[in-house]
Amino acid sequence: MDHPAAAVALLVALLALYASGASAGWVDPDTPEEMRRTISLVDNTEYDLVMSDEFNVPGRSFKDGHDKMWTALDKSDDDYSASGGGSLHFYNSSAVTTTKDGMLKIASFIEPTRWTRLDPVAKKNVREKKDFKSGMVQSWNKFCFTGGIVEVDVILPGDPFIGGLWPAIWILGNLGRSTYEVSTNNIWPWSYNTCNRKMQPAQALSACNKQNHYGMHPNQGRGATEIDIIEGMMGDSNGPLPGTSPNVSLPYVDMTLQVAPGIPLNRPQTGHPPLKEAILTSKGQEQFAAQTWYEGLEFYGNTSLNPFFYGTYLAETKKGEPVLRSKKQAFQADAVGAMHQLVPAHFKKMHTFRIEWQPGPGGRIDWFTKAHKVNETDSIEGDGKGTDWVRAFTLKDKSLSSLMGSQIPNEPSYLIMNTAISSTWAFPYDVPEWCEKCYDCSNSTCSCAFNPGFCNMMRKGVAMYIDHVRVYQSKDDSTHVGNAHTVGCDPPDYPTREYIKGHEYRYMRQPPFVLKDKYPLRKVESGGGACDVDDDCGCNITSVSLSRNHSVDSKQQHRCTGRGQCVESVLAGRIFSRGPKRVCQCNSGFTGPNCLAIDHIDDSPSAYAIKLEKSLLADVPRVLMTPFTLVILVIFVVGFNVSLVCIMNKRREDKLPDASFTRLDGMASESNRLITGRSI
Repeated sequence: MDHPAAAVALLVALLALYASGASAGWVDPDTPEEMRRTISLVDNTEYDLVMSDEFNVPGRSFKDGHDKMWTALDKSDDDYSASGGGSLHFYNSSAVTTTKDGMLKIASFIEPTRWTRLDPVAKKNVREKKDFKSGMVQSWNKFCFTGGIVEVDVILPGDPFIGGLWPAIWILGNLGRSTYEVSTNNIWPWSYNTCNRKMQPAQALSACNKQNHYGMHPNQGRGATEIDIIEGMMGDSNGPLPGTSPNVSLPYVDMTLQVAPGIPLNRPQTGHPPLKEAILTSKGQEQFAAQTWYEGLEFYGNTSLNPFFYGTYLAETKKGEPVLRSKKQAFQADAVGAMHQLVPAHFKKMHTFRIEWQPGPGGRIDWFTKAHKVNETDSIEGDGKGTDWVRAFTLKDKSLSSLMGSQIPNEPSYLIMNTAISSTWAFPYDVPEWCEKCYDCSNSTCSCAFNPGFCNMMRKGVAMYIDHVRVYQSKDDSTHVGNAHTVGCDPPDYPTREYIKGHEYRYMRQPPFVLKDKYPLRKVESGGGACDVDDDCGCNITSVSLSRNHSVDSKQQHRCTGRGQCVESVLAGRIFSRGPKRVCQCNSGFTGPNCLAIDHIDDSPSAYAIKLEKSLLADVPRVLMTPFTLVILVIFVVGFNVSLVCIMNKRREDKLPDASFTRLDGMASESNRLITGRSI
């Protein structure tokens, strides 16, 4: 910076910013001051804001390498099951941006994506095609947290009565990267810290492992458990769905914990609530056995147990699937969840959803939504103006531990927001035998595989809008159940960084998309984006909290108090240069090609960094002090001292003749005589 006064002012302002409560470096300066604290609806204590994104800056890009907190994917969704089903969309980062009115927009639309990949089974190149594009943005390996409160304002996408879209806002453990199925194989959704030899093959990071390499702690069971804040299920059920109590109809949202190990036998039947008692015939014979499911689940208001999804069996894989799983590695995962009623207004106006997550043994997860309370048990949703928090679903650790020994997740986890399109989610399941199961809206023969009106809806384009995401954590861990709240993807008690570095290929895209990728995440660019004027670099964007940080002296050539300015490229005018003539240069505190992103600072403790910072002496092996080695050490010390005394005596006896030396500059001095041993 050319002006010392401006530099000092910037430094002081930044220090004030960090002292004001944004010490973790993940708080959006646009978050209103009154929203930087909240009161827990469970333990009634104050929680501090540790992360927020208000999405107030329009035109942000979330492409890999463009944002410090988020990454929007550019890849196919590797959502293949053992039955061979798959997703119908291709995630494209261009589908994720921010709007002029301050919202994150995740668009979904008809646009085919074609590519060629190598089939390892057929050993030849095969053509692939996805007919839809959509968006997923995730904070994997950037912002992670363990425990706390997550609050999100959202408008759900599409028509509430046309099924086919799969919008979701959810949390996943950092050891598994969503849609990178190689990274989640036998990792998702384990939350089990007990050594069980029968289950050990199915849990890649088992508590039975005495040597968990790559920074993993020995005898610690790990995984990537999934907490679904909401998953939207749209469609028209023409009345209440069977098996729901109280009655719930389409559309609704799932609120779910997906966890392993799951119940292996005598599971509830899909579409029916669990049978708590056996059903007998008239002759007293058992017709239907009592079924096993989790006890103590608490449902409130217009929320029911979800009888349509009890979990996933991850069977032995077949040829052609992106992962390998043997018969011994197959396992059952459970979906412990609820379904909460939606109304059409959820697709037109902002509605707020919230979870409170107390991690680990003794912990719990509570789901809430904002509505108008009518009385203690009833509430009204729909206008988006509800100011009363209404509890929807509560899951306590005892429900898990007492049945399968699993636990409320304790993993450092990241946030995901996306809209998927899958033939296994709200698509017709009773299509006629003559119907060709194709999913191309431009092909009339495929129309029977879609819900009526789906293709017309997609031709117009749909989007999920998110006004803000905020994460709060407790100021005092003694005031809540479960384990401590932490921020960071690599906490010392639950490290992930070294394991990910040792298995980077699992977290990277597959060919042909991987050609320019050296690591799972690209380095975030600071400036360099093409521009014509300063406003292309966010010069006109100021924040109430940060405007003072970027004030400049009136004598400066560029009076840009915003995020960056447009300057001449250093490559401009060079022969064969194909780059832009003018590029963005970011002000301090901002980053991204066009300087529209906050330059977040991750100051959370890292297990890998702590390991690297250890003193070299701490890694030196200790010498075993036996009587023999002690004698040798004494002899060495005594001998060394005797030799030293002899050398000193000899020096005293030796007297060198005085000699005068003339200095190079010709000047004489007493100091240019030779100093003898006697003068020491």
